[in-house]
Amino acid sequence: MQIFNTFHHLLKDLEPFVDVKDIRLAFDKDSNSFLIAPDFLEPLHADSKLHRLVRKEMHEIIAKHRSIQAE
Repeated sequence: MQIFNTFHHLLKDLEPFVDVKDIRLAFDKDSNSFLIAPDFLEPLHADSKLHRLVRKEMHEIIAKHRSIQAE
């Protein structure tokens, strides 16, 4: 649940700057997490218990696929 909260708050923070409405958080049968959108699917590698690392990785993935600067 922590990873979903991190995802939700990051999207809220980025919403004024970039289109995030089509970005989703998904999990596979092995509980691996992914950021997905119509134009990308990226796995998350950071330890889901480390809030700051997960947020940073999510931000970097979104920055790679959208027009924002990485933190």
